[in-house]
Amino acid sequence: MLKSTPFLIGLRYILARKDNRFISFTSLISMAGLTLGVMAIIVVLSVFNGSQGIMRERTLITVSHGDIGASGGFQDWREAVSLLESSPEIVGVAPYIGLEAMLSRQGYHQVTEIKAISPQDESNVTRIADSMVQGSLDALAAGSNAIILGRALAGNLRLNTGDSVNLIVPSVNANNRLSLNMHRFTVAGIFDPQFTIGNELALVHISDSLPLLGIDDIADAVQLRLRVADVDAAGTIVADSIAALETAFPGTAFNGRDWSVTEASLFNALKMEKLMTWFMLMMIVAIGAFNIISTLVMVVSEKKADIAILRTMGASEGVIMGIFVVQGTLVGILGTLLGAAAGILAALNFSAISGSLESLLAPANLYVITVLPSVLQASDVWITCSAALAISFIATLYPARKASQVLPAEVLRYE
Repeated sequence: MLKSTPFLIGLRYILARKDNRFISFTSLISMAGLTLGVMAIIVVLSVFNGSQGIMRERTLITVSHGDIGASGGFQDWREAVSLLESSPEIVGVAPYIGLEAMLSRQGYHQVTEIKAISPQDESNVTRIADSMVQGSLDALAAGSNAIILGRALAGNLRLNTGDSVNLIVPSVNANNRLSLNMHRFTVAGIFDPQFTIGNELALVHISDSLPLLGIDDIADAVQLRLRVADVDAAGTIVADSIAALETAFPGTAFNGRDWSVTEASLFNALKMEKLMTWFMLMMIVAIGAFNIISTLVMVVSEKKADIAILRTMGASEGVIMGIFVVQGTLVGILGTLLGAAAGILAALNFSAISGSLESLLAPANLYVITVLPSVLQASDVWITCSAALAISFIATLYPARKASQVLPAEVLRYE
């Protein structure tokens, strides 16, 4: 008979009765706290996931999925392009030369990253061509000394299409003295990636970069940019590509890295922000768990006579503990399930909900991300629900232990 006692009595204490309405009310408050906490965590994490997805997408407008270079020059880079393009995991390959230079015009100066590209191949690895707001990549003809600027860079230097700009590159001469090489370029286009990364990038034709670097052959400085089929597996694909190149071209040392390494600072910060947000929102769940403790403590205080009678009927300490563990755990389970259901429903419809509230928010052009997308991940739901249930269970142990230590003789002496 006592096998079902913990569950039945624990369930009875949750339900409202004339003599325990206040306790039932506090149980509802505990359940509501858990529901609110779990729902908030699921919704906020889903918005984080959606925002990170947009940031990654816009980062990869100007950043390639992977880069591969060779130490001491890349003499066989054309053959390497053909080899890499034959891999089913690689969508496109393009050569480029990277350097840093200062752009100067009428008292405005800015040091920025310059990428010397092959315009006809660039669309294979990035989506800069789709982000052009003035001009096109085709304007980067060999020998034209044309330059294409990111929108923020053009704005900082007060440049527009057709304007001239001085490109200054430092170099070390034969006497180990630093010298500055100045070259005049004409702005042939402006692109806007709609993100901070790449907004201050400048592009020139790969052959026009040779005088800047003081070299005669592209092979002396060229590297290869990759676009892969699976962005999340870019690191593995780059490593496999390097291994294939080392096999095909023995004696050449290759190096490479993927986008998750080049932009690690941004995405690691986003991951840490998501983790810290999860911990902070779990405090709402913890508050609900504290309410469970206070509820059970009141129940134990009120039901001492019932506990004493059960003990005299043969109930063990484990059965008494089980009654209050069941009561608190049921509150935790119900609160977690309701919160998960509400959170999933809100996350799946968050874009529509936020869109309906758009008129109440600040103008969209104030933000890098003008919409609030939501991407629900099953792992976020399972981890949050598991943590909530664990906290709820742990919260029941102290009151349940105190209930099991009630001495029947002392309680019934005055009954």
